[in-house]
Amino acid sequence: MTRYLFLMALMAGLLVPALAPAQQDQVFDQSDTPTRGTITAVSPVRITLQATAAALEFDTREVQRVVFAEEPNELSTGRDRALAGQYSDALEELRRIDPASIDNDVIRQEVSYYTAYALTRLALEAGGDREEAHTALLNFVRQNPNTYHFFPAAELLGDLSYAMGDFEGAGRYYTALSRAPWPEYKMKATVLQARAQLAAEQYSEALTRFEQVLNSGLNTAEALEQKQHATVGKAVCLAATGRAEEGIEMLQELIAKGDPNDAQLMALAYNALGACHARAGETKKALLAYLHTDILYFSNSAAHAEALYHLSRLWAEVDQSDRAVRARSLLQSRYAGSRWASML
Repeated sequence: MTRYLFLMALMAGLLVPALAPAQQDQVFDQSDTPTRGTITAVSPVRITLQATAAALEFDTREVQRVVFAEEPNELSTGRDRALAGQYSDALEELRRIDPASIDNDVIRQEVSYYTAYALTRLALEAGGDREEAHTALLNFVRQNPNTYHFFPAAELLGDLSYAMGDFEGAGRYYTALSRAPWPEYKMKATVLQARAQLAAEQYSEALTRFEQVLNSGLNTAEALEQKQHATVGKAVCLAATGRAEEGIEMLQELIAKGDPNDAQLMALAYNALGACHARAGETKKALLAYLHTDILYFSNSAAHAEALYHLSRLWAEVDQSDRAVRARSLLQSRYAGSRWASML
């Protein structure tokens, strides 16, 4: 009898469902590794997570994404799709969420940010409504000045203003990056401001900023990356002011020493090389440089759009009208929202 009662009790215990573990917030680093706990504080610079043993702090520049315990499924899906480049699908998910149904302010901010982010990426790449995107992103920053998305949002506002031809406005937004406590961010702000001045044909001012970065004594991996970008910008400034051969030499050295798998840098470098050759009247060499971006480094969408614009003009100069038309058509179909498509 005792054995029977014991077995009955054991069976009853097996039939009782185990308690589900409490949901937790998750902070994912750049390697996509999550740390779980409860987020207790958020700022543009830092996220604080109360884990089991201690409070952990994460610099926002080291955070890839944050997943909140109580967030709706549509936010999780929308965020994942936005970060994967599926911007229209992301918007479809995010617009299913009723903000009034969310009690957590930070989760509401997350919905607002990724909606603005998807709108902006569409505007930059696929012909989305630039004004709508600019309004959404600017409102987000104004309403949420302490968001951990502050610096990425400021950079996106600069990129969007740049695409709209508002180079002065782009420079102002890029200045916000210099408020970050990390010197590499300050260097990046200077490079982006100089790039906006370069686009505005303010060559002397841009050159001064690029040289400021190149003369920095900081040599972390991130700082060296910004110095490479400054070298690209300086070369174009030199070519624009009658020193194309110097610019070409700088770029050839950078390309020879650079990582050929670094599509972000190499696309910019080959575009700059194309610009320098064009300034020197070397049309065929300019074509070859831009073709490197078109064929090898098209994953850098902004640089690819720029290369297609110049290819559409250079092919026409060498009486290759069919290739000029193909470059023009690809630019219009793939990058309708780019600055370069609007210049056709």
